[in-house]
Amino acid sequence: SILSVIAMPNSISVGSSGAVMGLFGGKLAEVICRYWESDNTEQGRIGHQVRKEQCGGVLCSVALVMAFSFIPYVDWAAHLGGLLGGLVVGIAVFSCAMETMMYRTLWCVVGLGLSVACYTYALHYMYNNDVEIAEELRDVCGYYQQFFEDYECRCMREEHEERLLL
Repeated sequence: SILSVIAMPNSISVGSSGAVMGLFGGKLAEVICRYWESDNTEQGRIGHQVRKEQCGGVLCSVALVMAFSFIPYVDWAAHLGGLLGGLVVGIAVFSCAMETMMYRTLWCVVGLGLSVACYTYALHYMYNNDVEIAEELRDVCGYYQQFFEDYECRCMREEHEERLLL
């Protein structure tokens, strides 16, 4: 994620856990947006109770993942970036399904504004504030070959084979 590049530029990060945290952020945004719906009817009260339980489950999952994010070789910034990205985009998306026009408009503007502001700031910071990667990470194949003797670089294989044919 962008936050991972900004916070940990000297690390290589792989995996889908940041995207999973984005889904958690999106679910949290849905619960927040749907909280503003009416609870005057029996169905509305049941809906509020269900959303409270969903919120508790999501917050518990987020707390658990974030607690394990600080062990070695786990990219905490990707987790946090996914969570924040999912939350701000989720607010913009789920606000469109709100019942009341006033809340729909308010939360849509908040979600779109936060999304644009967060991504613009992060991209601007990443490209304009000297986020430099370590020199040894510029050659990914060489980086892995220094740690794993039998590592075979596949990204440059075709170019190497073409040179051999010439």
